[in-house]
Amino acid sequence: MKLVAVTNGRVEAGAWSRVKEIEPLVDSIILREPHMGDADYQAMVEKLIASGADRDKLCIHSRVEIACKTGVPNLHLKEKGSGVKSVKQAHPFLKVGISVHSLQAARQAEAEGADYVMFGHVYATNSKKGLEPRGIDELKYITSSIDIPVIAIGGITPDKLQELQGISAAGIAVMSGIFGDAHPLQAVKRYVKELTIHERSL
Repeated sequence: MKLVAVTNGRVEAGAWSRVKEIEPLVDSIILREPHMGDADYQAMVEKLIASGADRDKLCIHSRVEIACKTGVPNLHLKEKGSGVKSVKQAHPFLKVGISVHSLQAARQAEAEGADYVMFGHVYATNSKKGLEPRGIDELKYITSSIDIPVIAIGGITPDKLQELQGISAAGIAVMSGIFGDAHPLQAVKRYVKELTIHERSL
């Protein structure tokens, strides 16, 4: 399974080096910084690239024009007002994924040409306090109902990976479990270790 890190809106608060240091160990980093203006967001992306981060591993969140301006080939969209079809038509070189919260939304995303969907939240998580998790059964239903990759997100800790391995999810996305940790690099290593252990057992 792929390991996707998602920034938690605190890159401006000194997380530059943390983003860069985990990049070699993950498959992708979604730069989710909704509080940042476009100019600051673009500067963040350019700084990461200049520091040696792999452009192909970075993923722009929501801002199509910044993906085009920086040459980052990956874009992640929110479910509401996604516009997957129009983005793919205007920018066919972009790999476009989208967050979904139901099978209907996942099927629509697939029909519009999305390259993957991110489904959650699977487990209870502090970032969605008070909201009932959608659970493993719904994740399994979605992975078996569409043909494009499904990335699971929400409350995924290393101890949950064995359960997720048997559901055919293409990967996991982690925000709080990495960037909410005092030592993100060590947190990533724990995920990588568990993923490696369980992949060898398959």
